[in-house]
Amino acid sequence: MTKQEIVRKILDTQYYYPKSYSSLQRTDYGMLFYNESNPDSNDSNHAIITIDNENANYDSIIKEIKEFFLSKNLPPMIYSNHIPGQLERLRDSLNKNGFEVATFNNTYLVHKEKPKINEPYSLTIKRIEEGEDLSFIYKIWAVNKNRRGGADRVFKVAEQRKNWADYNLFVGHLEDGTPVTAAATEYFDGIGMVDEVETAKAYRGKGYARQLTRFWIDYHSKNYSDQLLYVYYENPTAGRMYREAGFTDFDWNFESWSAWINQ
Repeated sequence: MTKQEIVRKILDTQYYYPKSYSSLQRTDYGMLFYNESNPDSNDSNHAIITIDNENANYDSIIKEIKEFFLSKNLPPMIYSNHIPGQLERLRDSLNKNGFEVATFNNTYLVHKEKPKINEPYSLTIKRIEEGEDLSFIYKIWAVNKNRRGGADRVFKVAEQRKNWADYNLFVGHLEDGTPVTAAATEYFDGIGMVDEVETAKAYRGKGYARQLTRFWIDYHSKNYSDQLLYVYYENPTAGRMYREAGFTDFDWNFESWSAWINQ
């Protein structure tokens, strides 16, 4: 694939991945994802404005988005379209409609090289099959206070997923059966995304995420070797691990931000 083709596939994945667990309403300015049974999940409930037109009435668009989510008793949320410059074009309209804004310094990587992670496995690692017990999620994500909804959000997204054929949820257990780390990969039209990488707080710094990463990289190589795999991160420690796993920097400026109204 050319660089532009990779960019297009990453953007399409970033836009449309919530379709597997949310409803999608298309509009003339973009798209609205919503799932009223999982209100704490931002990924399940947000808008993306895809038009990039200096003549667009952004005040009206953002007001319409706000009213749409409020009508469903959902907190209004807007995700970036990842095109540089969008936030500056929307900032005044976001402020007028009462939105707060956060920007993210995400770095995107694509998997191209042979992994250098070769630690022996001390964990028992498996891929979760559709219909299996998902309660382990509450032991890994329960203490994560950085994401609204915490374990409930992750559990409902997994439980409500519509297509498990190309969704891979991996979990690593200690010898006594305690689940300590998890991650997911999902594939869309020739490209895969790494998501929901988490280690329970009490078990961080022990190399468990590295073992799990080695496992899902091997799984990707055996089952999806013809498809590109990408990941993004903010945490430098995670970035070092991904590079050891064979990911390399992708030289493209994906602008990442979100805007919301607190209720």
